[in-house]
Amino acid sequence: MSENRKRIYCAGPLFTEKEREEMALIASALENVGYATFLPQRDGLELSKCVECLVHNGTPPDEAGMLMSRAIFALDVYQVLRGCDALVANLNGRVPDEGTVSEAAMAWAHGKRVVGYKADSRTAFDGQDNPLVAGLFAFSLCQSIEELPEAVKHCFASQRSADSAREDRKREINEYMELGEKLSATMERNRGIEEVIEIVLRFQSSAPVPSVAS
Repeated sequence: MSENRKRIYCAGPLFTEKEREEMALIASALENVGYATFLPQRDGLELSKCVECLVHNGTPPDEAGMLMSRAIFALDVYQVLRGCDALVANLNGRVPDEGTVSEAAMAWAHGKRVVGYKADSRTAFDGQDNPLVAGLFAFSLCQSIEELPEAVKHCFASQRSADSAREDRKREINEYMELGEKLSATMERNRGIEEVIEIVLRFQSSAPVPSVAS
């Protein structure tokens, strides 16, 4: 594999055969246009098999479970934050898989490029995705696997360094913190919804929501 070949972490649910098939399709779509991928079901550790092996070799079951849980967490954190250049998250389901959200949040907070995919129309908020999930993807999700390679390509189009991406993300977080502080102060003073909306509109005009390439 070329040292310059971008590697994409494929995050998503892996608990049923259908889910694993969909994750394999996502990885294939990216690999077909030249990206390398980390696909946990293929490249990661399987908790039950590893625990079984440890127990077979004399480790108490509870200790084996804790050891492998830590190992899986460590492997995935490393791949998300250092081993891969971007993350694609499969958010299908009435609610997204909790591990996927955790991985996406880690990537986002560390300035990694993140792309969300959701072809499932079910949501928890009357047609709107949970803002705390959608915000990780600049409130813009791909609706088909076919869209993912182009969305990932767009992420890398600016050719920013990893340090520059992290600085951009820090500025974005600070902007949201400023908005959150203003909203919190307004609500603590028991102001009406009109003032809240005014603050939101001012934020939108002065600091528009970033594109998915951020």
